[in-house]
Amino acid sequence: MYSIPYIAIIIIFGLLSLFWIDTDSKNNKQAYSLACIAIFIFFFGFRGFICDDWINYYPAFQNCSFDKVSFNLLEYNIEWGFEPGFTLLMAICKALTNNYHFLVFICTLINVSLLLFFFKKRLDNIPLSFVIFLTFGGYVMSTNLMRNSIAILIFVNALTYLEQRKLLPYIGLCILAATFHVSALLYLPLYFIINYRYNKYVYLGLFIIANAIFLLHLPVITIILTHILGDVGGLVQMKIESYTSGNLDEMKTLSIGYLERLFTGIMIFCYYDKLYELREENKVFINLFLLYILASFMLSEFSEISLRVSNLFICAYWIIWIDMMECFSIKNNRRLYICFISLYCVIKMIGNTNLITSLYDNVLFGAKSFEERLYIHNRYSKQ
Repeated sequence: MYSIPYIAIIIIFGLLSLFWIDTDSKNNKQAYSLACIAIFIFFFGFRGFICDDWINYYPAFQNCSFDKVSFNLLEYNIEWGFEPGFTLLMAICKALTNNYHFLVFICTLINVSLLLFFFKKRLDNIPLSFVIFLTFGGYVMSTNLMRNSIAILIFVNALTYLEQRKLLPYIGLCILAATFHVSALLYLPLYFIINYRYNKYVYLGLFIIANAIFLLHLPVITIILTHILGDVGGLVQMKIESYTSGNLDEMKTLSIGYLERLFTGIMIFCYYDKLYELREENKVFINLFLLYILASFMLSEFSEISLRVSNLFICAYWIIWIDMMECFSIKNNRRLYICFISLYCVIKMIGNTNLITSLYDNVLFGAKSFEERLYIHNRYSKQ
């Protein structure tokens, strides 16, 4: 029931992607792109209090002002822990209006602008790009990760400078991204790592090792940390054990998410050379996918850290899943692949939105207040 509006968005974008394929008219394609942008902004820009993070953002916005902006990147705001770029954005929006939903709208405009700039450089079918984006991280980014989403989308546009080996613009954009979410600092060393074509068997070896660690529930990181920090004292070891307690036992090894990663990883290996033939920059996205797998599986004993770090590299899906279609030389195989993508996108969206916290509200049609949604959220959380 809660998933219906989100499935409708996926279906609408999917239909627009089919219309895109059937036309050679630039005007028609431009119209379909504008339709996607308008629908995205209407749906996410005017959303109510959906998911969870608004519980922190709404009070922060209400108490925000310019005197709370610190331009020390590593100095979090004491009250709510937000970075200077996002705090400044909040302060500007608050100076214009006291309405929190104006901040949501502005963040959505920033996201869709950055996303469209990235898509137009690398992909042809814009509606299909939106489908893949929303399925792989985009829904969560658009509803629940206001700071992370801006940081990640700044990074994906910085990849152009990484590919051109322009260090200073790349570093500048990564630092800008870090002013919205400090985790973007992890992007800095990627300049020296991901712009290379590694042997496909190196990729396969790392993929197998990461899967083995995950499937066998091997606490590799805990062992390493305990060994390194063990001399500090028993307290450190206790902290590590308490942080990971239960995570290994509670992991759902053979989940849909795992099978998705396994399928994608195997397909990349099978079409490794073809993906490079399609576009040279695919080396960047193949390496980003490998980082996504390593973060997901090798950090799985720290479930929260695994999720947050792997999300930094989820953009690999946005390119690879679409380019994979071009690897099939037989049209029937392409059709089967498109059918598989369509079905899986709907199934995954249902899985992402089947909780009451995903209940869709739109401020243009009378969304529930902060207090009403907080009551629903707290009541659900206690169940």
